[in-house]
Amino acid sequence: MNRVLLAVGLAILLLFAYLTAIQPAYALAYALCLLFVVAWAWPRLVLRGIEMERMLDPGSPTLGEAFQETFCVRTRSPVPGPWVEVIDLSRLPGYQPGRVISLGRRPVTWKAHGVYRQRGWVTFGPTLVRVREPFGLFSCERRLGDAGQVLVYPRVRPLPELLLPAAQHAGAAERYGNWADYPPETGGVRDYAPGDAFGRIHWPLSQRHQRLMSKTFEQPLTADLWVVLDLDRRVHWGEGEESTLEYAICLAASVAMQVHDRGRTVGLIANDARGTLLEPHRAVRQDRAIMDYLAGARADGLQTLGRALAWDRVRRLPRRALAVITPSSDPGWIEAMQAMRGRGTSLIAFYLDAASFGAPGPSLSFELGSDLDLYVVRRGDDLSRLVRTRDAVRLA
Repeated sequence: MNRVLLAVGLAILLLFAYLTAIQPAYALAYALCLLFVVAWAWPRLVLRGIEMERMLDPGSPTLGEAFQETFCVRTRSPVPGPWVEVIDLSRLPGYQPGRVISLGRRPVTWKAHGVYRQRGWVTFGPTLVRVREPFGLFSCERRLGDAGQVLVYPRVRPLPELLLPAAQHAGAAERYGNWADYPPETGGVRDYAPGDAFGRIHWPLSQRHQRLMSKTFEQPLTADLWVVLDLDRRVHWGEGEESTLEYAICLAASVAMQVHDRGRTVGLIANDARGTLLEPHRAVRQDRAIMDYLAGARADGLQTLGRALAWDRVRRLPRRALAVITPSSDPGWIEAMQAMRGRGTSLIAFYLDAASFGAPGPSLSFELGSDLDLYVVRRGDDLSRLVRTRDAVRLA
């Protein structure tokens, strides 16, 4: 609007100067024309020389962790920027690091603080820089920098002692069977050595290389604990951090890290849309693989936990202990879990009371045997103070 008024006034002034031939009117008209050109060129000259740097040390952040980002803006243009607006285009809830600054010969630096409020990939940037000239007639803007992403992991909370003594997790313990009970995996091939059984000879490779080649075998890795995570989209309630989904993800991460910190292996099964199965692997840090998965996990499953294909996988896997995490009020998962009872199998259940998160229906009532440990989790509970029970439980 200011530009329009200035242009209209300048046109009227030029017409008046032409009709009257008054010299001061011509001088004023030329001055306004010069002001118009300078105001148009000023922000463009400033913006052309602006450079900006954003510095963030992401590390391995977790949900709820604070972070600090440093901004540094400088200009190579000899023209100063009296009004430069820095606007952050990130979509982090509650994070607004932008500000209005004046640029001269010295760079302008400031620190912005925020808190990670969501799991998964968090995007920082790009940044929008808008420059205005002192007269407020023209502005010019440009995006600077590329968007960077940081993977935010779920919270890991202290938990009570979940598993039984270490002796019960020994790979050769009689209650779990010997390693020979599990079929070996082919690890590679080598040249044939006298005494090798004919069953070890790899005949296709022997024919290709024109010499006998023998298979090498490795004992498969088996998990000391399998975490079964319910990601059925219909059973989760609440929003944000105060939801059954976030509590379930936090529990899964906490259980996995507790087992891993003891030097034991852990696997994870989820009834999400992909039917996720994370088995121990020699070439991959299993704790990192599980945390990477949980960071982006979503409740997008279409099958109830009781009918999920996860149980078929559990039956085929060598078991040490089984931990189920679910807010489902469908008793089918209890029947499926109880069917897993067997010699040398420990059963643990984390039941999230969905009613405390806003679910309209009543909570689940069920009977448990003496060989299944239950932890009932409600909204606002301190996970380090969860109480284990082996008795019949009725949730009000």
